[in-house]
Amino acid sequence: MPRRAKPPRLYLRQQRDGRTGKLLSPVWVIRDGQVERSTGYGPELDEAATQLQRALADYLASKFTAPALKADSRRDPAQVLVAEVIALYSQDKAGASGLDAPTFDRFVANLLAWWGEKTLVEVKRSTCRAYAEHRQSQPDARYKDPKTAPRVSSETARRELEMLSAAIGHWHGEDTLTTRPVVWLPDKPESPRDALTRAQAAALLKASMGYRRQEDGTWKRLGGSAIANRAHLRRFILIGLYTGTRHSVMRALLREESLFQAWVDLDKGMIYRRGRGERETTKRRPVVKLPPPLLAHMRRWDRLDRKLKPVPPSILHHGGEPIAGKIRTGFEGCVRDAGLPEEVTPHWMRHTAATWLMEAGVDMWLASGYLGMSTATLEKHYGHHRPDYQAAASRGIGRR
Repeated sequence: MPRRAKPPRLYLRQQRDGRTGKLLSPVWVIRDGQVERSTGYGPELDEAATQLQRALADYLASKFTAPALKADSRRDPAQVLVAEVIALYSQDKAGASGLDAPTFDRFVANLLAWWGEKTLVEVKRSTCRAYAEHRQSQPDARYKDPKTAPRVSSETARRELEMLSAAIGHWHGEDTLTTRPVVWLPDKPESPRDALTRAQAAALLKASMGYRRQEDGTWKRLGGSAIANRAHLRRFILIGLYTGTRHSVMRALLREESLFQAWVDLDKGMIYRRGRGERETTKRRPVVKLPPPLLAHMRRWDRLDRKLKPVPPSILHHGGEPIAGKIRTGFEGCVRDAGLPEEVTPHWMRHTAATWLMEAGVDMWLASGYLGMSTATLEKHYGHHRPDYQAAASRGIGRR
């Protein structure tokens, strides 16, 4: 049985001068069978970078886009390519999907690579199951070494299929399909909604300051490079614990007012979680008032950053450069050095902030507005941490 051809993918190609034979700087190319197309980007970007994922998504969209369909054909699931549906969704919803740009482009590229040449009539339970199984057999592309990288999770496969469903719905809203395909989704895993204790949070913060916890409980000071490389993580952890802001928003935080990006006003002590011109999505991003301790930290960071030339535009930066991808490798190193369970992820900062607010007995409506979370979600997942949780019921059950 012939081996199935690999889908178009990114590859870091070593370049060589054709005249002198001298090795040149490597460049990322898109490999599609015998065809290679240069992206123009070099090794300064990793494979998950926004620019590379967008180049791959654009290539796939151009490859699979069919000739313009007539009005009646655009309503027939047997004639509409999935690639056309995803391309339209990518064009109209790239900045309003609730996903950060690298994740959005990566999802688009993965969907197009598998579904691109299929039509909407082929979107059914069996093919969706096959897609989920295919994705979960692949290494996570965010890791450099595919041999040691973990496999793609069921949750990631589910989120990609949710995007496919949203793309079909978007097409259906423009050209009403005679039959709208139903996208099957893997079961949604139950989130543990775990949170750090105060002691664990302190240990994580100390690790971000360049320390490693030894087996006997003592702390060892690491080298200067580790301290410098974790500077952005110290800021990330503090902002996350104090405000519960989503990590995708924290990465985008600018120090000056912006139309299309989150920013901070240090004079008023406010974080604007979305730009002035951005629309609100299902993932709410309300303005948050900075607690005095965090405001003091952020003003100190700003004074330090303004001594750099040029001044970094982002609050979170690595050596003056904005954080392009997800905070993963460095955070995992801090978790290990703090002696915490490996399942602690950056999103735990949000869980922890919500839990601490409930433990402090903060009003549910105020807490939900502070976190950018619905009161229903807050009550469902964190309400049991309130000091008065089931107090009335426990008093009532003991009455005669």
